[in-house]
Amino acid sequence: MYCGAITMYKDTLIGDGVMHAYNNNPSNARSDTAEQVLEDIHGLSTAASAPGTEHSEERWFRNFTADEIEEAGFLESDVDFGVYHSTPIFDYFHDGYSALGSGVKMRDNNPDRVKLLGCVDPLSSDATEEMERQVNELDVDGFKMYPTFYRDGKVQELKMDDDLLPLVEKAHELGIGHIGVHKVFPLGPVGQHHVDVGDVADIAGQYSDIKFELLHTDLAFLEEIKLMLNTHDNIYANLEFTTAFLYFSPKRFREILGELLMWGGPEKIIWSTGVPLVHPQSLIEAMWDLEFTEEEREEYNYPELTDDIKEMILGENLANLYGWDTDKLRSTVQDDKWSQRRQQEGKPDPWSGIEMDTVSADD
Repeated sequence: MYCGAITMYKDTLIGDGVMHAYNNNPSNARSDTAEQVLEDIHGLSTAASAPGTEHSEERWFRNFTADEIEEAGFLESDVDFGVYHSTPIFDYFHDGYSALGSGVKMRDNNPDRVKLLGCVDPLSSDATEEMERQVNELDVDGFKMYPTFYRDGKVQELKMDDDLLPLVEKAHELGIGHIGVHKVFPLGPVGQHHVDVGDVADIAGQYSDIKFELLHTDLAFLEEIKLMLNTHDNIYANLEFTTAFLYFSPKRFREILGELLMWGGPEKIIWSTGVPLVHPQSLIEAMWDLEFTEEEREEYNYPELTDDIKEMILGENLANLYGWDTDKLRSTVQDDKWSQRRQQEGKPDPWSGIEMDTVSADD
């Protein structure tokens, strides 16, 4: 059980830049490699979780529902708002892994709290038509894109400024202002060169009206990423998976955060937990308590982690990026169904909203 909310940040808006409804049911996997991916992500989840919040195999290898994710975020933790990322991993998983239908449900359940990124099969002949449908019919706020796709036993590399360019052009045509790009973290047995970040810099320079979020910023391409943040106003560092280092490698997390702050500034960093990868509450508390060591500040000239900087990272940046009116948002979340339930019931233990004897029915 986690230690409970820290009162110091009670007036801070907390936003989670990546929320998923993973379908970890082995029946969702299309191949042995996909099943191994589920195992690998479970291992990462276990290493990154606060003691007592780790997922058992029973809880992990199932389909997380939209209801469970919103309860983990908005009832069991101090998350006030967030962005649901659907994922187009259709080569590995029948429903793409974090299904768009679950995201639509979560957004519709919480229209003031949730924004939504859609996704399409990048190699489909009707990919751009499907993007238009999701914008017009589902009112998605942006799209999630991946650097590889597996077909006929081979890896298809997908570069933002080449293979995925038609999708970026379509997003621009549709007036979409947000694209999340999976980078740095290889998905399956592929080379690191498949997830390098240079193509994002190239395409961001051509489409300055689209905000590009680099997902999983890490040491692998930190030198390139920090320069991109410095030179491109429309590139942001999204900390999904990176926040996992707060527990299993805090020194590494401080190095990543320090370099991003030095080169991009605090306003370019988006807080994310990837819930249900980990329970968000423990990482929020760890981030609020985080400080650079005296040696780190002296040697690398990292800035002091002030409350103002932490407030920007934990929520203000995400609100600004997606156009939330922070005054309206603050007023809304103080008196909606989640706040009322917290006042009546208190904050439940992590994952207590998951009913293990039920079968997920989200589309």
